[in-house]
Amino acid sequence: MTKVLLLPFLQMPSGHHQAADAVSAYIRDLDNQAVIKKVDIFKYTSRLAEQFTTSLYLKAIRMAPAIYSRIYQYNACTPKDAGRRFFLYEGFFLKSMKRLLQEENPDLIVCTHCLPSYLLNRLKMIGMLRVPVVNAYTDYFINNVWGVSDIDLHLTPSHAMRDELMHKGVSSERVAVTGIPVHPEMTRENDGGERAGTPFQVLVSGGHLGVGPVEELFDAASLSGRITYVILCGKNKGLYERIAGMGSPFLQPIPYVSLRSEMNRIYNQADLVLSKPGGVTISECLRKQVPLCLLKALPGQEEKNREYLLGERLAIEMKPGAMEEQLLRFLEDEAEREAMEVRLGRYSNELESVTEVLKKVLFVR
Repeated sequence: MTKVLLLPFLQMPSGHHQAADAVSAYIRDLDNQAVIKKVDIFKYTSRLAEQFTTSLYLKAIRMAPAIYSRIYQYNACTPKDAGRRFFLYEGFFLKSMKRLLQEENPDLIVCTHCLPSYLLNRLKMIGMLRVPVVNAYTDYFINNVWGVSDIDLHLTPSHAMRDELMHKGVSSERVAVTGIPVHPEMTRENDGGERAGTPFQVLVSGGHLGVGPVEELFDAASLSGRITYVILCGKNKGLYERIAGMGSPFLQPIPYVSLRSEMNRIYNQADLVLSKPGGVTISECLRKQVPLCLLKALPGQEEKNREYLLGERLAIEMKPGAMEEQLLRFLEDEAEREAMEVRLGRYSNELESVTEVLKKVLFVR
């Protein structure tokens, strides 16, 4: 019986966890007898440290975004020597990783975060690990912490990332351009669904935690009535109540959506998604081929995702000024919408099947 470890990072809901859940579903389709466990390395280190790290991150992006962005860009994105070691991470986590591997004894490991990937790559380099390891990247760039040289398979979201890995010495057989893994319940087919009301429907995503002052985007008095905004409030009950309290028929707040089939239906009804450039939201839009309009990025990964999407013209960007006017300019321009549809279709059609790619490591003994 095959045992698979999925390694995201931290306990808070994030794209790392969603990608891990997606990979789990693909593996289950291939081998319904597999034992699949999702584990956070902090379970073997310190829960207090995990809570502190989560709190520090959320405070940093809210209270000092510019400082966090500069630190992130320097540590994660500035070109470094390929063999650079992160001794702080090794000192704090490597012993815990060894204990995790000894207890679980997996047949396959999939990393959806760079830290466990780095630790496992290090163990493979020194001959202490022979289990196949897969990197499933959850953003549209490769930060410096990801393990690269000894990872057995890389699932990348873009051809540019594939080329970067090959430039670093990774053979083409170990790289597959799959996109960020999206759960198979989020179907490629987009039938549009049935809906009533305004000519256009825009899905507004603030992230799984409802992060961001989404209600500040809307002035009920200025809404034209040509767009209905379906606003995902996540677990932020206060946001849901504030949007509902605005009393506009064109603003429809939705609480946390736990069923992927329901989220799939919501995507099917959207003409456009208005969101920050988080990796999983992007990948879901690309899979559904729904146009994406980017709100201001959170510091760090989202800034790099934004650069990629705009550079490839796979999204449009919200500029300062009247929001609805900008959205209608795109939605009412049939030529531009058709051009975007062609670009989204081309991107989607060039991706390899996650299921087929995983066969390379799942059934190798």
